[in-house]
Amino acid sequence: MKKLLLLIASTAVMFWSCNSDADKKATETATDSTKVESNVDKNTLYRLPSPVEFYMFMRESKAKFAPKAMNKLENVSKYNTVTSKAMNFGVYASDLAYCTVYGQNQETFLYFSKAKQLADELGLTEGFDEKIANRIDKNINNSDSLQNITTDGYWEAVTYLESQDKSNLLPYILVGSWLESVHLAIASVQKFDANNPVVIRIAEQQLLLENLLDHLNSSADVDKLKDIISKLTDIQSSFDLLYDNTEDVMITKEQYQEITKKIETLRAEIIS
Repeated sequence: MKKLLLLIASTAVMFWSCNSDADKKATETATDSTKVESNVDKNTLYRLPSPVEFYMFMRESKAKFAPKAMNKLENVSKYNTVTSKAMNFGVYASDLAYCTVYGQNQETFLYFSKAKQLADELGLTEGFDEKIANRIDKNINNSDSLQNITTDGYWEAVTYLESQDKSNLLPYILVGSWLESVHLAIASVQKFDANNPVVIRIAEQQLLLENLLDHLNSSADVDKLKDIISKLTDIQSSFDLLYDNTEDVMITKEQYQEITKKIETLRAEIIS
């Protein structure tokens, strides 16, 4: 079971890490009237997958769009500390990706405005700037272009953080973005079914969480990250129980419920 789980999760990581460019090429036929060439080298960055790719998988698996599961737009006014702003920038950026993948164009504009508000407050001037805002405004009825634009914005923002000595914000953004994507996947599951591809993809988050924790533990600000590392490690301990399953069982209902409860508890804490 351990070998099978690692193989599946490793394949998922390889797919998500390498597929951003493939996804972009697949939608290049869409017209983006203000397309800007991006110089982002995605292979040089810490590779937690863009949430766009996770949501594409959900859409292709027939998971229904769950608008009420996203962070409320009005919650943006709650976030007063750098940490809460960075984490919830990750949450709103993930919600933004969710809207674009599911073709919710008006919601895309609304969630971009909230992500941009937090980005401005964090001094993040690339990826969620006026250039991207204008591209979104001019392509508001073109879902494929919006998907490309938001993917560009995500990676340009990450690159900017690393290049402008703001990399201390990146761990918080990555945690918020990852946690929101798993939360939205959970929200799309109406009833547990071990063969549901979305349930399987949630189980596969085990290796991604391991990679995220490795990144946090290697951060120069690891002492400041101890609280979130501790909470994510607790979630990881529940994922690790999947290793004990038999060969024909990926995840049990009880394991799924334990993992989802911990994810939901931490996500509620972050957005509150």
